[in-house]
Amino acid sequence: MRHGQTKFNVEDRVQGMANSDLTDKGIADARALGRGLAQDGITFDRAYASDLTRAADTARLALDAAGQEKLAITETVGLREENYGKYEGQLTNDFSQELFGLPNFTAALLAHQLTLAQIADATRAANEDRVPNRAEDNAMVQNRLDQTLRTIGQEALGEGDRRVLAVSHGTAILMWLNFIGFDTGGQEMLHNASVTRAVFDGAHFNVVDFDDLKWTK
Repeated sequence: MRHGQTKFNVEDRVQGMANSDLTDKGIADARALGRGLAQDGITFDRAYASDLTRAADTARLALDAAGQEKLAITETVGLREENYGKYEGQLTNDFSQELFGLPNFTAALLAHQLTLAQIADATRAANEDRVPNRAEDNAMVQNRLDQTLRTIGQEALGEGDRRVLAVSHGTAILMWLNFIGFDTGGQEMLHNASVTRAVFDGAHFNVVDFDDLKWTK
């Protein structure tokens, strides 16, 4: 699940590891998602979330609305968004202009002038003046998320869990989907409060729902 809409989403700021509170719409959508899942009889045996507030808050709001307020949420750094280093909190258009000479970040993404991999790799390189360089390139994000999700999946299989919730972030999820070979159709953005569902057999992930809003009712 991607987190709900945040203030930085509305302000078009680079969000990454920076914390930004959910907007009223983000809160409402997280609750609506929880209600939609409950209406379809979907419950979770275990729940995880990025430890960034927007993801952890989305998880709690959705679970509470789904009637699973007693289910504990394990927060983990492994589900965090890409780290943009010194660009955290910067307006996305300024970020795009500085790194790529493109004045409109969203338009550049939608027109496929920029890929998530290109953005991450350029961001990491542009942070080389920082010691330590905490910015992440594409491979770093992909490997981090894949290792985290595989660990979660293996633990779930070991415990006999049938369904696990993991709330993460749009760019990280898309990078991971590219990593496991899922065809995103060139999509470079996920909807807030969307669900991407995958079945794990202990070795491979099979994606059965992608960027789905059908439960946000």
